[in-house]
Amino acid sequence: MPRTPPRVEVETVSDAHEGRLEYALWQVNRTLLKALDDELKPLCLTMAQYGTLNRLAVYGPMSAADLARDAGLRPQTVAQNVTALLKAGHLHRRRHPVHKRVLLIEPTEQGRRVWEDAERRVAAVEKRVHEALGERCHQEMCRDAWKIVDAFGGTPDEAAGERP
Repeated sequence: MPRTPPRVEVETVSDAHEGRLEYALWQVNRTLLKALDDELKPLCLTMAQYGTLNRLAVYGPMSAADLARDAGLRPQTVAQNVTALLKAGHLHRRRHPVHKRVLLIEPTEQGRRVWEDAERRVAAVEKRVHEALGERCHQEMCRDAWKIVDAFGGTPDEAAGERP
């Protein structure tokens, strides 16, 4: 009687790809960025502009150089975001009270209102994530995500403060 060859599991490229954590995280990243872009679009804000406005609203006025350094971004990137936010009336510049040559950037009243609205919209996306995962899984996933960040040398964002 002829032997039956052992059953070999054939893994397709797609299966192998989808079983990798970095692929899953990439898809999560893309999904969340799209959801956040969709939420911010009615406010005429990009994610990068929201990040700049958020940093200034949370940490207070700072120079463009400090903003770039603290956020771990290139000065050119910050300049593009600041220029767009200045044109939209969300930011304004003023001279530093001590170092007169330094210009500080800070949100206008309009910018604060837009930031508050954006914060509500971003919180709604976070709420959807939380509901999809449940409390325990949400906490674990957040903790584990920071473990990955730490394993690769942490984040250049020095102003992020302590993590949970």
